[in-house]
Formats: sequence, C-alpha cells, structure tokens
Amino acid sequence: MSRAFILATLALTLTGGSASRAAEKPQTPPPASAILENAPRGTVVFDGDGGRAQIIPRKAVPAQEATYHGGPVVSRPTVQAVFLGNDWRKNRARENEILSALRGQSAEPLKRYGIQSWELAGQLEDLAGDPLHGSSISDLEIQIRLDNLLGGAGPLDANTVYVVFLAPGLGSTLGPKATDRDYAAYHNHVHSAAGVIHYAVVPYDGDLSRLTSAARRSLDQAVINPEGNGWY
Repeated sequence: MSRAFILATLALTLTGGSASRAAEKPQTPPPASAILENAPRGTVVFDGDGGRAQIIPRKAVPAQEATYHGGPVVSRPTVQAVFLGNDWRKNRARENEILSALRGQSAEPLKRYGIQSWELAGQLEDLAGDPLHGSSISDLEIQIRLDNLLGGAGPLDANTVYVVFLAPGLGSTLGPKATDRDYAAYHNHVHSAAGVIHYAVVPYDGDLSRLTSAARRSLDQAVINPEGNGWY
C-alpha cells in the first residue's frame, strides 16, 4: 500500500499560560511512573507495539481526578490538524466546521495546567494521497504516515501536537480494538528520527458536536499527558 496520503493541516497555537503546568502540582515532582500505570479502568488500550495508549472510550467510565505522575507535559502547545483520507476532498466545508467548532470550545478544562486560549494560525494542504474509503487504518500505519510527512522537515518541535481527523468511511484500529465498538478518539506518541511525535486520532462522526467533543478531550489529554506519565 502506498504510504502517501491526503491531508490538510491547520496550525492552532495555544497561547498564554505558564510553564508551571498547574497550581496543584506538588512542589517536588514525583519520579515519573510507568506509562499509564494504574490509569482508570476502561481508558487504556494496548497499541500495535504492545505499549499503552489513552482512549476516549465509547462506554462511560467512572470519573477520576487527574493526578501528576512526574512525566512531561506540553506546556506551550502548538496544534496541527491533519485530515487523512481522500473523502475529505468532497468535504471541505465539513473540515472548516470541525475546526471552527473545536476552536470555539472553552479552554476551561486546561486552565489548571496553565493553558489559557486557542488561536488559529494558518493552513497547509497536500493532495497527493491514496483512496482509503471503505478500509481501515491502524495506529501503526498512522505513525508511519506521520513520520513520512514530518521526517524531512528537520528536528520536530516538542511542543507540537498533531490531531488526525479520519475521513468519512475510514475505519480505525488500535491494537486489537476498533473505533466502532471501543473508542471515539485516542492519543499516543512515537519516537522518530526527527524527534517525538505526539498525536491524537479522531475517527469520523456525522454528529459534529460528538466528534469535536471527542477531539477536544483527546487533544487535552495529549497536552497534559503526552507520553503517558504526566497528568491522568
């Protein structure tokens, strides 16, 4: 299968806030714990490499206050949206609706971590992709595609988080799990030659409110818990 893919990226810069992460953070940070160790049940899935990834589950799980586990946090994030799949060609208006809705959501959930606001910064498109409609893409393939996209651009900015929106008709798998029954979105990270890629994946949902809610929740988690041992 060709690894070239269609995408459109929009850079969203989260401005304001401090690098202190949160007022609630302990004065002496605890040692970094294992990735997603003792995370709430139902919020973690094993990916294709056998590591843990944090999901927005389809089924409701008991709410739990996030605590700090000693690992990195993206304190000054820049967010890029990646639209993956040829069917976005026919849904340009939907792309704009998704980004407008996401940008318009309140920053309140992140304020305790020092993140204050969102700012739309620009747009980039690459239309040299393969048709993915009617198929399913794995987390490992998304990692390869992101690495191909970003690998030649020089060292990666550790403060960038990529939000991958899958096109209508394109399924998603994460290890043994699938989006239609297990998760509405997830976030993960991968080490590439250019640096660490932090990303969230959001399968398509015809309900705009539900889609952008899942995207925002997974993005928030990718910011405060990018490598699985931050806040969760």
